[in-house]
Amino acid sequence: MIKQKNEVISIVGASGFLGKSLFNYLTATIGNYYEIIGTFFSSNNPNTLYQLDITNFEEVEKYLLTYKPDYLILAAGTKNVQLCEEDYDYAYNINTRPVKIFIQILEKHQLPTKLLFFSTDYVFDGKKGFYKDTDTPNPQTNYGKTKYLSEKLLLRSKIEFKIIRTAAVMGKYGRFFDWLVDGIKNSEDRAVFNNIFFSPTPIELLNEMTLKLLLDYEKIESKIIHIVGEKKLSRYEFALLLSNIIEGKKVKIIPETIDFSKTIFQKDLSLVQSGFVKVNQLKSFEEYIKTEVIND
Repeated sequence: MIKQKNEVISIVGASGFLGKSLFNYLTATIGNYYEIIGTFFSSNNPNTLYQLDITNFEEVEKYLLTYKPDYLILAAGTKNVQLCEEDYDYAYNINTRPVKIFIQILEKHQLPTKLLFFSTDYVFDGKKGFYKDTDTPNPQTNYGKTKYLSEKLLLRSKIEFKIIRTAAVMGKYGRFFDWLVDGIKNSEDRAVFNNIFFSPTPIELLNEMTLKLLLDYEKIESKIIHIVGEKKLSRYEFALLLSNIIEGKKVKIIPETIDFSKTIFQKDLSLVQSGFVKVNQLKSFEEYIKTEVIND
C-alpha cells in the first residue's frame, strides 16, 4: 500500500555503498509518496543529505525530534572486518553504540518510529553454513560480535524494529564486485578462494526487498529477516559465474585455497533466505547479477 507524502523515511548512512544505493532507489520508486531523507558523516554531499554524527547523543536526539521519521533505516557503521579485529573499541563505537543511542532516544520520547537495522552474516560462526533466521548467532570476529550486540539491544528494547541480515552485497562500487568485473573486462587473471562460501546478494534484490518490507511492514511478524541471494557459492564459483556473464573476454579465474589458521575469514557464512524473500523475489540470482554487470 502506497501512502501519502507526509510520511518520512530516513536513511542513516546514505552516503555509503549500501545506503546511497537504497536512498537513490527509494527516491526513484516512492519519492512521490514518501519524503525520503538521508544523513552523512564525512561525505561531501551536504546539498541532499543531512550531516549527523551517530555517536553523538545530542545530535541524534535533535535529528529525530526535528524530522520525526516514520521509518528509520540504519545503514551506517563500519564493515571493515580487519580494522574491527584490530580495535574492538572502534568496532563497538561505530556498530553498537549508535544503535543504543537510537533506542534510548526513541524510548525516552516514546517516538513511534520504526527502525530497520542492517546486520550481517558475520553474526554466525561460519562452521556449517546455510544459517536460518531462527539459528542462534555465535560470532567469531569483533565485527560480528558488535553487530550481534546491536541485535540483542533491539530484541530487548520497547521500540518497533526489524533486523535485516544481509551478506556480500554485490553491485557497482562494491569493492570485491568491482575488482572481479574490472579484471574480467580488462582480461586480467583473477585468483579467488575456492574454500570460502557465502550468499552473494545483488544490491537490486536488497533494495527491492527493503522497499517491500517498508510497504508491508505491518503485515510482517518476523523481527529478523535474511535478505540474501538464493545461492550458496564459493568466491571462486561466483567469479566463474561473472566471467560467463561477461562474454567475449579471455581471462583465467584461478582457484586458491586459504589457510583458515592464518586469517579472520570464515569458511561458510552462507544464509538461507527468509520466507519473505522467497515469496517476493522478482528475478533469479543470475538475472540480478547480469543486471549489475550491465549497470557497471
